[in-house]
Amino acid sequence: MINFTPDVLRHSAKWTTAEETCISITGFPESVELNVNEGYEVIHFICRYMSCRGWLAEATFQNIESAIKTRLPFAVRSHKDIKDWLDSSFRR
Repeated sequence: MINFTPDVLRHSAKWTTAEETCISITGFPESVELNVNEGYEVIHFICRYMSCRGWLAEATFQNIESAIKTRLPFAVRSHKDIKDWLDSSFRR
């Protein structure tokens, strides 16, 4: 799996959620919400999404991060819903 570090984030983030908690999430569960302000949650979600799509570029990671932070509809919060939203609206 792709593994980016916090230094690639463009937007500010909090770091209160333990990284181990974020790493333990697999796939894109409907029952888990993504806190878009938590750094490790965002990093690991985007890495999983990019691995699923076969994308590797840091610029792509940053574009996905920006899309999530600035254009994600308020009602879209679960991992599955965010993945579906990215699939339908994000273009590399």
